Amino acid sequence: MKLSIAEGLYLIALDDEEGRLLAAAEKTYIDAVLSAVILELYILKKITLTDSVIKVVDTTGTGNLVMDKVLHKLHSGQRFLDEIQNLHDYFKDVKDDLDELLVHRGILRREETKLLWIPLSERMDNANYAFEQEIRNMLQAMVFKSAKAPQAFIILLSLIFDCGIIDEVFKNKDDLIDAVKVAKDIINSPELEPEVARILGELRSYFGK
Repeated sequence: MKLSIAEGLYLIALDDEEGRLLAAAEKTYIDAVLSAVILELYILKKITLTDSVIKVVDTTGTGNLVMDKVLHKLHSGQRFLDEIQNLHDYFKDVKDDLDELLVHRGILRREETKLLWIPLSERMDNANYAFEQEIRNMLQAMVFKSAKAPQAFIILLSLIFDCGIIDEVFKNKDDLIDAVKVAKDIINSPELEPEVARILGELRSYFGK
């Protein structure tokens, strides 16, 4: 995936027509983005996870604004879900950072609605849909073709399901039924490292409450 897991999740969570977060994602996206970032930091070997406990082992920057902010706020010795809750309020404006990151990359574009010269509202327009389309294509291949996917995409599909926005990718009712079946079982994928599978299982329960 050319984008981080968190960026891919955020693009799916944005309503392409309205340019704003989908209503279904409003209550879950902060914790989901934090989860995506921490799991990617694990894949990048910036942290270790042992029985869901985080240990920071490398604070060298990743070059990604959001990931580096999270990395420098992580506490060794904290359990994954506890750390998500600890960081939630600090990252309540993470949407702004994601917007900045994706605008800088030319993927999103800010558009303002004005009355005369007075700004009334702002929306995020998908200026380069190819990135999101690539993500959607891979997710659909995982469901319909049983395509073998990198860990990052497995994490992404699981979090999209947890956020209740899987129907944004699979809009046909029959396709959605198949997608839900795959997403529910994805945490048991042999492609997942045991610690990642453990965390995704815990997140499934966490978001399901």
